[in-house]
Amino acid sequence: MLNALDRVHDALAAAGSRSDHTGRSWQCPAHDDNAPSLSVGRGTKGADVVLHCHAGCPTEDVVAALGLTLADLYDEPREKRNDRPVKVAEYPYCDENGVLLYTVVRYAPKTFRQYAADGTPSIKGVRRVPYRLPQVRAEAAAGGTVLVVEGEKDVDNLAAAGVVATCNSGGAGKWTDDHTRHLRGADEIVVVADRDEPGRAHAAQVADSLQRAGIRYRVVEPGAGKDISDHLAAGLGFADLAPAESRPANPRIPAPSQSADHQSHSGISGMQSDDGGWDEPIPLEARPLPAFPVEHLGPLGEFVTANAASLQVPPDLVAFAALATISTATGGRRRVRVKADWHESLALYLVALADSSEKKTPALNAAAAPLREIEDGLIEAARPHIESLAQEIRITQGQMAKAEQKAAGDKPENALADAEAAREKLLQLGDEPELPRLLIRDATLEAIAKVMAGQGGRIGLLASEGGLIKVAGGLYGNNGKANTDLLLEAYTGSPYTIDRTGRTSARMSSTFLALGLIVQPGVFAGIEKKNPEFRENGLLGRFLYGKPAATDEDTFDSPPVPPAVSDAYAKRIRALVERVWNRSEILTLDLDPDARALFGEFYNGFAKRRKPGGDLHEVADWAGKFRGQLIRVAACLTIYDNPEATAISLDRMAAVLAMAPYFIAHAKAVFDLMGADGEGRRGPLRDVLAWLRSRPEPTAPFTARQAWQALKGRKWAGEMDDMTAVLAELEDHGWIAFTPPPDRPAGARGRKPSPAFDVHPWIRTSPTRQQETP
Repeated sequence: MLNALDRVHDALAAAGSRSDHTGRSWQCPAHDDNAPSLSVGRGTKGADVVLHCHAGCPTEDVVAALGLTLADLYDEPREKRNDRPVKVAEYPYCDENGVLLYTVVRYAPKTFRQYAADGTPSIKGVRRVPYRLPQVRAEAAAGGTVLVVEGEKDVDNLAAAGVVATCNSGGAGKWTDDHTRHLRGADEIVVVADRDEPGRAHAAQVADSLQRAGIRYRVVEPGAGKDISDHLAAGLGFADLAPAESRPANPRIPAPSQSADHQSHSGISGMQSDDGGWDEPIPLEARPLPAFPVEHLGPLGEFVTANAASLQVPPDLVAFAALATISTATGGRRRVRVKADWHESLALYLVALADSSEKKTPALNAAAAPLREIEDGLIEAARPHIESLAQEIRITQGQMAKAEQKAAGDKPENALADAEAAREKLLQLGDEPELPRLLIRDATLEAIAKVMAGQGGRIGLLASEGGLIKVAGGLYGNNGKANTDLLLEAYTGSPYTIDRTGRTSARMSSTFLALGLIVQPGVFAGIEKKNPEFRENGLLGRFLYGKPAATDEDTFDSPPVPPAVSDAYAKRIRALVERVWNRSEILTLDLDPDARALFGEFYNGFAKRRKPGGDLHEVADWAGKFRGQLIRVAACLTIYDNPEATAISLDRMAAVLAMAPYFIAHAKAVFDLMGADGEGRRGPLRDVLAWLRSRPEPTAPFTARQAWQALKGRKWAGEMDDMTAVLAELEDHGWIAFTPPPDRPAGARGRKPSPAFDVHPWIRTSPTRQQETP
């Protein structure tokens, strides 16, 4: 019986392949091989034959060209090896710099296994990248054409034909948007679908991802056979690819034309852009957000404008603080009947973001000052009575204790009657009263609940620090777990019970909490990652958000607030406390018929925006509460104008609905900031762009080491690896492009050159930046 090696040698000779003088290198029968490129040798066990084509032909193709099977590569009879997997190909997946991340190994019978770079048979936690990533990125950066196919074998066969192609590991259905981002800059992506249902579904998935990324693409199918390898084996070329049956080309981008100035890649045409092959980069500048619509605040607008000018702060900060103050002053003694089965509280949860030293506290104090002054007056007025009542309660409690002690003795006499009389008096006196409070500073949620209970279930919290958010997230206790029950219930006005071990329980039949937070963006940056339950339980969806840009004004002689404006505002806040907060009953506001009709139109039109495909689908949880929040704002402004109002007018409703675009745009920006992968991660990228623009020649190439040396003082640039990650993301956004290093001579010593990058020509003046609109 021939051993496997003799069998292969005989087959090679019969096929007309020539060998070198060693007998270990042969002409490969699977491709047109002028020089011996097929290595033939023994396997590690001494019995298996190993074939390796240095031109990239898979082992199974070589064996088929010889008229053999994979089982013929073993000395043992075929029937004994049918169930043993045979390694037939290895596909290395490397990062942008050619560093191996993991390897996909193909076995026969056809199966795949994945191995980490160290040989571990698992790639859990390993970054997934497209196959042949360095070549793909280079082709995309040059404005060329990249084919996306289904398997590594197809990619290698295309590479042998001089075509740049890629795929994902794991087979059909595993393509992600992260794979797509590496294709930005290419003139066109050609998606080749296998001719079966899984293949077409996979191609559709890739096309959808490309569509979302705005990348030019077409979907085609092989002109013969099942896949592109069959197509090539049939002698067909790029022009023979057929339009896909299930998906047309990207309708937003015209199909490529065949013109003389196209660059040819083995029959595949690509086009250069007007910027030397650069594609339009993804803007990183913070998109301009609309200014606060002060004109829709009615009488409150004058106070907001005057204080914003005096403090030289965005009007948003003063407006948010004033709305929170008004909400607090209503004290839960008003509600709105939107329709028969829909009522809204007047509790507003408001967050405005401002950087350090942007006068957050002065803006908050300007709005809250009348409320704090009123609170001081209420406390002083109530103190004598409360202290007297507290004293009477303590005396009566002492009398009851003595009577109970005597009644339990040998001579109770009239002690039992005295104890009963003391008990009845205590019931009449009630609980020991608390001094009146309108506001509370940052405190634990338990402390807030206790104060609320002492004030009939209501309180306002206005703060320029993020203590409440930290407390809610469990920073100061609760085993690091978030406890937001009180914040959730107090927004809707639901009952709340305080149950504490060893202490008296307290039940509030209704709750009311007004929140006005003017804090630094860092308090909310990445909050979804740190406290995902905030999004899941609806807490973040209960806030109205503002993210104003800082003002340019910073002068000593800013205009003072006219006394008449301050006095008018303080008078209105005092009227709210006297005529609304101090009431015991809860009165209801309605929408007048015209206001109700207008709101109904807005409601119905807005509903579509929350659905899949709508512009607010990604913040659907917030958008679901937004219409009710607008009702609350309208009610607060109505009561501010007239504490005795019983209905929201058409004019007021129209003005508040006109504020909706502001709240929507700012909410989307803040949710982007709060997201784990959103606006909060763009700061480092902007820092690099700012450094590039500050150089004498912004478009000059640079190295990663140069960037790190320039920016390593920043918090995010602690190590070189941090800079490497930022540059990779900046490259994904199209602002820089990796420059492959020259080959190093064998045996070269010294430090490996730092990765180098070219810079997009728009770094000086970006048309994208000029054309952005709110």
